[in-house]
Amino acid sequence: MRGLHLTADLYQCRCDDRLLRDAGQLGPWCRQAAESVGLEVEHEVFATDPQRSSVALLLAGSHVCLHTWPGDRSASVDVYLSQPEVDLSAKARGLMFALVQRLQPEWTEQRSLDRGDGQ
Repeated sequence: MRGLHLTADLYQCRCDDRLLRDAGQLGPWCRQAAESVGLEVEHEVFATDPQRSSVALLLAGSHVCLHTWPGDRSASVDVYLSQPEVDLSAKARGLMFALVQRLQPEWTEQRSLDRGDGQ
């Protein structure tokens, strides 16, 4: 198994408030962003309650998750791509870039973790 796990914590997001409050608004855009970098979404789940919204996209052996806290104008983004025979790091980084840019945070904390042993 080999994979790349990217995370980002986003603060003071300046995007349209609807993206933070309604997973039904954010989810389809996330799917489109994933597909635009060449990823195939197998299943998606969107959930919204008064405190937060969540979007989960399941890919083959991989996932993309976003959680927003509209009251704080913050979000967390998780992109994990794993496919033993292919290096998907460019797609993972491209997707993370698109997601962060769409939410327009004033600042972020991002991390990258190589997963598995590369075999």
